Amino acid sequence: MNPATSTQQDSGKFGSKPNYLSAMLSITLILFILGIFGFILINTRQLISFYKENLNLIIEISENGTKEEMVSMKSWLTTRDFYKNGSFSMIPKEEAMQMMRKDFGEDFLKLDLPNPFLDIVTFNVKEAYLDKEALGKIKNALKKFPNVQAVYFQDSFLHSLLKNMNKFLLFTFGLTLILLAISITLIFNTLKLALHTHRFIIKNMELVGASWRFISAPFIRRSFFHGIMSGFTALLGLSVIYFWLAGNLPELVRNVPTEKLFILSAIILFAGIFIYVFSTFIVVNRYLKMRVDDLY
Repeated sequence: MNPATSTQQDSGKFGSKPNYLSAMLSITLILFILGIFGFILINTRQLISFYKENLNLIIEISENGTKEEMVSMKSWLTTRDFYKNGSFSMIPKEEAMQMMRKDFGEDFLKLDLPNPFLDIVTFNVKEAYLDKEALGKIKNALKKFPNVQAVYFQDSFLHSLLKNMNKFLLFTFGLTLILLAISITLIFNTLKLALHTHRFIIKNMELVGASWRFISAPFIRRSFFHGIMSGFTALLGLSVIYFWLAGNLPELVRNVPTEKLFILSAIILFAGIFIYVFSTFIVVNRYLKMRVDDLY
């Protein structure tokens, strides 16, 4: 007799039918929460890259510098590997003076001071080159240009940013691991309760000579499909959250690569199948190892 058919026929004899729907809902909720934490991990890493690549490297041009020299510098920068495309900006000293006047208002105008500013060139550096050695080489190369007076980078801000973001990333990663451990325990216990009503059927099949592999097969197949259903349901919920964020808070999802979202989705789906199947296998084999007297 097929174990699955036997399960349905004998459920009334040995107890009520197992509550698979409750188990699926529990696992779906757990996968959904894991997916949220996974997205936070991905997004935190992307935010670090985003802010690092938006820190300006500032070049002060001396009084003798000309606009043509700055344009020449731009042409040189756009051919460098470290240059972030589209980040070049020129700020003439007159514009800087106007910005100062705007910030300080009429009181600044009354001082009638000469313009203390210099022409400035700013651009951004790719994340791979934001280390001390690479930045040192970039600064030295820029100082070789005529009329370059000084080169600055927001080192202290970068250090503070990385320190705080890495702490948050480590905290989120640790919390995800803890949640994963709790999730596996809850899933195992949920499936154990769901299969509790099958314990006599499992043991009876072993006593009549069925192999452990034959006994486990229908339960494993069911858990495989339940894992797929749980995974896709969790992904559906996560998709709703993602599209809501894209419509209402686009800055939170704008810089997340699509391929990483697909990878996260595949991990969630695989996790649902693997945890469900593995837990079912462990529970079934546990009942097979038990003595008949221990089943009561």
